[in-house]
Amino acid sequence: MRRPVLTLAVAVAVLLAGCGAGAGGDGGRTVNPALATTPTASPTPTPEPSNPPGVTADSVDVTTLAASHDRTLRDVNSTVRFRRTVVAANGTVLSTRHSVIEHAGSRLGGDYVRNGSLPGEDSPPIRAFAFWTNGSVTALRTVDDDGAVSYRAVPGEPPTVASTDDSGEEQVLAAFDGTDVRLTGTVAVAGERLFVLAAEHERLDRNGNRVENFSVTAYVTEEGIVRGYEVRYTATYGSGNESVTATVVERFRVTTGDTDAAPPAWVDEALDAEEEGEGQEEGGTETETETETESQTSP
Repeated sequence: MRRPVLTLAVAVAVLLAGCGAGAGGDGGRTVNPALATTPTASPTPTPEPSNPPGVTADSVDVTTLAASHDRTLRDVNSTVRFRRTVVAANGTVLSTRHSVIEHAGSRLGGDYVRNGSLPGEDSPPIRAFAFWTNGSVTALRTVDDDGAVSYRAVPGEPPTVASTDDSGEEQVLAAFDGTDVRLTGTVAVAGERLFVLAAEHERLDRNGNRVENFSVTAYVTEEGIVRGYEVRYTATYGSGNESVTATVVERFRVTTGDTDAAPPAWVDEALDAEEEGEGQEEGGTETETETETESQTSP
């Protein structure tokens, strides 16, 4: 980083050091006595980065960190990506969940996709759900379990869309829930210094379930943005002969300044469907829309 104030100070010191010769003197060079003890300017050392909010050398206040993550992203264009994959011991992929949330000013878009189900879990009636809003109108796209696609548009924002967790704050809280996460060091990625938080547990109660071989590693900026994390553990699903032990991997990533949350191509179809009076029939009621959104955003 350039330091123009320091450069100016050095230039002034050099200039003053050569200004002692008087017009009527003996031609010799004199030095202003007041400058004799002036220390030579030296570069200012780069300060050590401050820890993210809620993070100290000895502990991590997850609630404070998650709130800071949310607050810092509030006025920043951002993309939040999340993927959860459950793989059985024999390599079979039991289920996947994937979401992308884009936020830029009054624009907000979400895309949620679910595939598969776990033993003892009902198959989701909705395979994919997407929305886009600019605050004045909200477009909705739904894909049911049979692959049928429907569109709908509504004025303003449905309550569930308006309260979308666009920063991933809830996912950050869930990732660290019940863990003894600690600061383990710092790394530099693409010119950005990130603080590394990590925790490992042989056994852990997670969302009411007993899991094993749990680990989480997260990367956090000085301002408190959780740039990304990976959670990994094993758990048993179902019961009796239908129980399956599987490995769960959750990956979360946040990028900033990379989106304007432009409307996706299908938004025009949703608006056209509403104008033709088909949206209500194809997309369902507003209450159904809220239920669809909740089923897609649940971790």
